Amino acid sequence: MSSYRHLRMEWINDVLVARIVDARLSDTMWVTEFQDELLLLVDREKPKKVLVSFHGVTHCSTAVINGLLRAKKKLMTSGGGQIKLSDMHAPMREAYKLLNLDGTVFHIHDSEAEALAAFGYV
Repeated sequence: MSSYRHLRMEWINDVLVARIVDARLSDTMWVTEFQDELLLLVDREKPKKVLVSFHGVTHCSTAVINGLLRAKKKLMTSGGGQIKLSDMHAPMREAYKLLNLDGTVFHIHDSEAEALAAFGYV
């Protein structure tokens, strides 16, 4: 698998786990690079199931949502893929709830293990 600057990847069964490696997701350049990497990942790996882990992320711009939405759209149009999110700190998750994204557009789980269980793995 190719290396990425902002994401670390691991396949767990048929779920591609993409872990964000940066603690702060607020710089405009970073957000653009993150979005590009996430879309490239979906193009290259062609996963049906993606888990994006925010473990260790302490600050996140809402601009990241655009990249997640674009990746979700690409997954869905290329064969009905799914994307789940995990490990968000409470303030970030609250922003997703306020925007009515948690539980509707995205399924956000407390941990990677919980998200993997939601994909059907224990």
